[in-house]
Amino acid sequence: MRRLSSTELDKIATRLQAIDVEEATLRAELEAQVDQFGFAPPRAEKSKRLLGDLFEFTLSTSQGTEIRDVEVQRIRELCPEGIFSQLFDTVTRYKMAKTATMLLAGPLPEDAPRNLRMLFHKAVVVKAGALRLRIEKLDADAAARDWIEQGIS
Repeated sequence: MRRLSSTELDKIATRLQAIDVEEATLRAELEAQVDQFGFAPPRAEKSKRLLGDLFEFTLSTSQGTEIRDVEVQRIRELCPEGIFSQLFDTVTRYKMAKTATMLLAGPLPEDAPRNLRMLFHKAVVVKAGALRLRIEKLDADAAARDWIEQGIS
């Protein structure tokens, strides 16, 4: 292998930049297609899928939850332990309890603070994650099964 000249290196870097731009353009086009025309796969409510003859395209989004410790501490001071433990698990930091949404969705217990829902809303912030596009090559048998499952023939 010989050492490339600075002109040759620049030419390769320029080509890589062009490939990056083309890839971003193609991915954006695929994301738009999947977003508009895709279907929700079973048990994947935050995803959409579109099938080609050779590839499967899945567009997914994620969410993160931020727990604001100061607000959680305020709730802890106002709530009986039984209610607080249904909202949050105490770890080094606060983590939303699995029963939190169920507790807040129904009538609140009598000993709950009147403004518990507002306090909880201040304490817990749901953050949307970035969209991810996954492209997988299909084998012919899997594509045929998917088409049959969707009623496509």
